[in-house]
Amino acid sequence: MAPPKTPNERQVNSVRPFSSITSHIDPMVLYTFLALLVISVAILAFKAGTHQDCSNMSIMFSSREHGVNNTYTVGEVITFKAGNTGESRSGYSWNFGDSSAQQQGQQVYHSFAEAGDYTITLQSGKCSWQQDIRVVNPAPVNTPPPVADIFPVIEGPEEAFVGKPATYRNSTPGANRWEWRLQQPNAETHNGSSHTYIFSSPGERIITLIVNGDSSRMVKKRIQVFPAPATNRPDNFVPPPFPVQETKPEPAITPQPEKPKVPSITDDEFRVMLTQLNNKQKTTQDFAPYLCNNLNARVLLNDKEVKTFNEFCNAIRGKKRIKIEMVNLIKDQEGCVKEIRIRYDKKGFLGIF
Repeated sequence: MAPPKTPNERQVNSVRPFSSITSHIDPMVLYTFLALLVISVAILAFKAGTHQDCSNMSIMFSSREHGVNNTYTVGEVITFKAGNTGESRSGYSWNFGDSSAQQQGQQVYHSFAEAGDYTITLQSGKCSWQQDIRVVNPAPVNTPPPVADIFPVIEGPEEAFVGKPATYRNSTPGANRWEWRLQQPNAETHNGSSHTYIFSSPGERIITLIVNGDSSRMVKKRIQVFPAPATNRPDNFVPPPFPVQETKPEPAITPQPEKPKVPSITDDEFRVMLTQLNNKQKTTQDFAPYLCNNLNARVLLNDKEVKTFNEFCNAIRGKKRIKIEMVNLIKDQEGCVKEIRIRYDKKGFLGIF
């Protein structure tokens, strides 16, 4: 039997929400439904926070006479700019549709190497925009016919003396600009179709020439500079006059026979003949036609010693160790050799003169 209740004792009843619903539903099902509801709300909130509006963006081109046709020419540099009227953006990436590398930035520059239709794609975050342009070949230009190849030639002596002027020139057809320069440190460039050099020291010099600015056809010329002649050079030496043949007077109606022409010979050919004389393959008389029979012509050896040509030939004939390095012929107006300058190896002449 239950004890009787006191007058001050109250009855306490606990309140349980949804007790009428949960009394018929499994509590695990209810908890699962509530968990899914919380996850869905979180996902919607995340998407709402990361949503990007892609409607306020456009691709802008160079502002010039092209208008809305978006037509450009091959090789033309085009300015591409992302036009944004909404929220600020960053991380712009451009693809030009011609297999070139992508470019980054709100404004970029690009040119197309071939004609055709291209689709420009701009990417920023999750948004992308596209624009079509057309690239055409430039209009043909009436170009003048190509100029014939110019091969410059430096005209001038290959040997010079210290302190003596040496002039070099070029006469290439069609040339209008010349650049002369010595291959040495701090050398100046000279213009004009010719230039005169005065060398201050002996040795080898190299002169370069560029015509019409075409450096691919630059030519060179090597110059051998010799010391200045000695001051004690016997300038009072006068070679004997050429022999004059006596002719009998003839009637006035008979024309005078033409004087025989002196055969032409170069410095190198004369040097070869002296080498043959040294080897006993030539005689002194073989040189008479070039000296106009003046075998006593003056010979200057190494710019110091003077001999007659006949004495020089007798001294070198049959000498095996002689080495003639350079021969310079001085001729008169008729082509006769009146003076010969010879440079030789001193060791080769040891004991000869």
